[in-house]
Amino acid sequence: MKLLGSILYHIFVVLGWSFLISKVLSRLLGLKEKVGDNLGLALAYFLTIVLAVSVCWYIYNRKAPDSEVSPAQLTELQPEIDDLRQNLQKPAVILRSTLLTTDMPKGHVSCLGRVTWQKPGEEWPVDADGNRLEPLATLFVPDLPGVPAELSNVALVTIFATEEGWSENPEEKPQLGCVIRTYPSLEGLVPCDYVSSIWKTCLLTPEAVKHDMPRWPNCGGTDEEWDIIRSLEEKHKMDYDKNICDIVYESIHKADFPQSFSADDSLHAVYETHKIGGYPTYIQDTEAPRNYTYVMQIGYDPDAGLEFADCGCYYFYYNAEKNDWRVDFDCY
Repeated sequence: MKLLGSILYHIFVVLGWSFLISKVLSRLLGLKEKVGDNLGLALAYFLTIVLAVSVCWYIYNRKAPDSEVSPAQLTELQPEIDDLRQNLQKPAVILRSTLLTTDMPKGHVSCLGRVTWQKPGEEWPVDADGNRLEPLATLFVPDLPGVPAELSNVALVTIFATEEGWSENPEEKPQLGCVIRTYPSLEGLVPCDYVSSIWKTCLLTPEAVKHDMPRWPNCGGTDEEWDIIRSLEEKHKMDYDKNICDIVYESIHKADFPQSFSADDSLHAVYETHKIGGYPTYIQDTEAPRNYTYVMQIGYDPDAGLEFADCGCYYFYYNAEKNDWRVDFDCY
């Protein structure tokens, strides 16, 4: 019924304006006398006006970038927006990054640019040419609501990567040259201190958020949900980032982050930062490998010196049954 009402509304507007404009032009230009009793000519004249008005009305409705959905419209559409948010939102664990300026803390601390725990006898991994890989991250998987079920039996993940940030060697494609070590328990692990030669150490503080949202359709959500979003954006001049998602946090612009990610339980956001769980924030047309689940990402971080080409990001996928990883990468 809403769709039918919208169609009838646009038809009445176009016909109303066309009738008014045709009368004004007829009087100003003396077209009534010129057309006379020629019904075909009169019809052609009116249809030309209708076509011109239709084009102008379409452009006006497509344009209006400066116009925003009114508070009254937002109130009317709120139930629909709430349903979208409820269906789309996912819990996640945001990893706050802070540059280490003192000695490395003791104990189980997540960090970038450093690997600090391993099994006895494990060595610094190397690439096919015998060069040491760079320690990218030590991640103690926290017992927080946003941790994916696939990582429920994982206590620690350590990641080593190639110096340039990714590998183009086809033989290393499944993990892009990364070596990822997964530990189901912290028992029996021993401390180590593998420090990256190119990335600075940053401590990672986990914080749970409830309302991580997809950035693009290929990041999450069903086709039907995105059809509704596009319809709202087109019909009501809404904006997904502003009216549905609330806000998009760009990569590690730390001054723009709220004092606490989880301070406002009503906030729905795309957290484009280091995180476990939630949604990937794909920059390009990336997809999860078959039978592997997206579980975390590590991206551009100027404090750590993580560039990954042009503000790129690593995406990590895990198959818990095989205890096997896949890695993908994209950038701007």
